[in-house]
Amino acid sequence: MLKIIPAISILVLISITACSQTGSDPMQVEMSDIIGLWNSSENKGAKTDVMYTRITSDGSIVEYDFDGDDVDNGLQCYQIDSGSVKNIGKNRFLVTADMHANKQFEVELELLDAGHALKIYFLDENDPAKTLKSQIWTRVADDTLLDKEPSCHTQ
Repeated sequence: MLKIIPAISILVLISITACSQTGSDPMQVEMSDIIGLWNSSENKGAKTDVMYTRITSDGSIVEYDFDGDDVDNGLQCYQIDSGSVKNIGKNRFLVTADMHANKQFEVELELLDAGHALKIYFLDENDPAKTLKSQIWTRVADDTLLDKEPSCHTQ
């Protein structure tokens, strides 16, 4: 009987370890946590503006905005814009891009669902303690999803 107790204890410890949440601390987001392709689509009323955002290990950010969705009503191609993202503090990132009216702005990030989702808090440039809006992006499993999609710039 005494030999069984250590074996059961080891099994319980293995079960706890296997079931424990892995991944990053949502309160400490690093560049390595956000690298990849994200579905960054936005709902505009009853319509969806289909967008994807790719973040690379060198800090490049590329936004793919599908021109043929119900919001844009354009061609069956992607408007592609690029910029950069840089970690400037605890969960704070500076985005520099031509894709938005403000060419440079700060965001605060939070990892959700063990890193499969990312919540972006858009901060007021006059008062960075104030959030203007937030958005949730979901990680796209197939990182090559947009590799063969047409760019509107080449049509």
